[in-house]
Amino acid sequence: MGGLQEEDLSGKQIDQYAILRCLGKGGMGAVYLARDTTLDRPVAFKVLFPSYLHVEGIVQRFEREAKAAAKLNHPNIVQVYGVGLTGDIPYIAMECVDGLSLETLIKQEGPMHWQRALGIAAQIASALECAHGHGVVHRDIKPANVLVDRQGRVRVTDIGI
Repeated sequence: MGGLQEEDLSGKQIDQYAILRCLGKGGMGAVYLARDTTLDRPVAFKVLFPSYLHVEGIVQRFEREAKAAAKLNHPNIVQVYGVGLTGDIPYIAMECVDGLSLETLIKQEGPMHWQRALGIAAQIASALECAHGHGVVHRDIKPANVLVDRQGRVRVTDIGI
């Protein structure tokens, strides 16, 4: 969709968020490590690529994702801290999980012991049960949208997409 999606926001200030570095890019946006300068804490800062701003309904869908996730309070769901639109940059500020995606973990470590896999699956199921109980369907559950922190706790992200 053009070179706009490749713009690196590292070093910029967007509202109260100081953007530190890019953590990864997906099909429609990027996630950055940022610091919430008001609350002095790290956040995962998800932005929509500018090239998608004129796609009908996309900004509303992005905001809907944030609102759907924000109403969920569960230890296995990434917490949403804020959502906004500054200039032409729609964003979601979320809990920053110190760990890896399940996708990366599988690629790095290969097959895992069944007991560990079962523990991860149980945590994902618990998160989805909570979401479904609030009328939210994930629609894109996959290893890339499951984060595993350094203690082995799972967090499901991209709720509401």
